[in-house]
Amino acid sequence: MTVVLSVGLGGCTADAEGIPLTYTTAPGDTEQQVSFRFSVTDLRAANGPLTGTGGTCYEFTDLPTVELAPGQTISLALDKPINKPGL
Repeated sequence: MTVVLSVGLGGCTADAEGIPLTYTTAPGDTEQQVSFRFSVTDLRAANGPLTGTGGTCYEFTDLPTVELAPGQTISLALDKPINKPGL
């Protein structure tokens, strides 16, 4: 069972035990804020490509501040990554 929750301006899904699985980014979110908010130690690992060594599967609106583009669904669980094929 998956539960949909509202967290600030974004939203997230959680499993039956209330553990967050995904988060939909809101305007102004940064990698650090999302990592801290959900206690995710390696957000990039949960959203990396299936093959290769670098990059993430989410987009930024401002690289110097690592501000995430709003409206993206990103994984918060290392054991349930969201990967884009072909990256």
